[in-house]
Amino acid sequence: MTYLLRTITILVLLYALAWMGFARIGPAERTPTQTVTTPSVPIQTDDGLDPVNLIFTGYAPSWWIAANIAGWSDSAYCSGPKTLNDHEYNYTLEHPDLNGIPCYGPRDHVRVWDMGYSPVFGEWSIGSAHHERTVCNPNCHHVVDSWDRAEADVRASFLGGSATLSVSNYSLANPGYYQGVFNDGNATMIQLKPPPTQYPVVFNENGLGNQTSWSVTLNGTTLTSQRPDIVFEEPNGTYLFTMNAPLGFNVSPSQGTLTIDGRGTSENIRIRTLWITSTATVDSSGRTVSIEFTGNATVLTSSVLLSTDGGTTVSFSATEIGPIGVLNVTIPKSAVPSGPSALVYVDGVRGNDVKIQDDEDNYYLYFLLPYGTHSVQLQFARPPTLYWNYIAGGALASGILMVLFLAFRLKPRRRARPTPTPVRRTLASSITLNNRSFLNWILFTPWHPQDNLELGVLPEAFYS
Repeated sequence: MTYLLRTITILVLLYALAWMGFARIGPAERTPTQTVTTPSVPIQTDDGLDPVNLIFTGYAPSWWIAANIAGWSDSAYCSGPKTLNDHEYNYTLEHPDLNGIPCYGPRDHVRVWDMGYSPVFGEWSIGSAHHERTVCNPNCHHVVDSWDRAEADVRASFLGGSATLSVSNYSLANPGYYQGVFNDGNATMIQLKPPPTQYPVVFNENGLGNQTSWSVTLNGTTLTSQRPDIVFEEPNGTYLFTMNAPLGFNVSPSQGTLTIDGRGTSENIRIRTLWITSTATVDSSGRTVSIEFTGNATVLTSSVLLSTDGGTTVSFSATEIGPIGVLNVTIPKSAVPSGPSALVYVDGVRGNDVKIQDDEDNYYLYFLLPYGTHSVQLQFARPPTLYWNYIAGGALASGILMVLFLAFRLKPRRRARPTPTPVRRTLASSITLNNRSFLNWILFTPWHPQDNLELGVLPEAFYS
């Protein structure tokens, strides 16, 4: 009996446990989850002319991209405005072809916009890259000839880089023709890693470009670059920096201090070419003429020539080492035609930004000069006389001749003038006129020869 009760008790307990287990089996309760949404990636610039074909993720603010893209340099001096989501680009960079010229090309050109922070992409940026060349017809301008080639060149510049974590493809579904050139709709995604645990100190230059070297000394360390940025990595502290200006440039500020306190910092550096004055003495029709050049472009004075064949032409060679230069030319009025029109040709292309002023002695020309060494011609021409001026002059001369002809033709005949009545002044002691006597008179009245006039003799005392 005892054994039976024990068996029953065990079975009851097992049944209860089994029932409780089945009761617990069922759908699990839903717990709240946080959905991470991939940010929307813009597919083109605001004007619809440039597709987005680059995405930078991880730690990829635009300054860090510019600091790590190998072989590219600043092109802000030669890049027009372009907005994306109503924001101007943060960096613009160029990579000339093997035989290309900075700015003029052929070259790769990329613009980069900061996009802020995203839980998916991190500190991310986007870019639009294209390959272009310069066409002059007659004004010079850039013409895009490929989107995919420039994208591939950017991709190659980051492969194997010290800050590059990965390079992959990302479909933006924006295929189509932009500026008449097809874009395949696939973007390159480049993931970058952040700099070391030290904080970045970024120096941004403005005014160089064209792969001109510049350098900064910070805390005793000097870094040199041809890019628009120089980046140091330093821990918290206050540091002295010194700018090393390239030859022929002014730098502002030239030195200063920076404080790092738990985050990176940056300093903007303004670099401009020096303002210089030079004078060239040339021969003009057997006499000496001095022409003065003032600006931040350098004129080779030995190359200055003055020609007076078919107008006056001043030609010379000038070099601008900055992105763009200003040149003022002073030339005496005695060397050029009176009231001339002035044209400026740079490398055979007519400039449209010429301004001319004058005073009593000189003409003053002002125009811009792009980077590089150029052949410049200043052409002065006398304003042409319009045909209606000749017509008006002929009409005026004919009118004068007609007036003179009529004046002589219609000249009135002269009338015979009457014989004037003699006026006589008579002094006498007595006057008898027509049998009437007057004493001590001076006669002024007119009289006719037929009047009977008798004059008496004045006393002697009258003459004393």
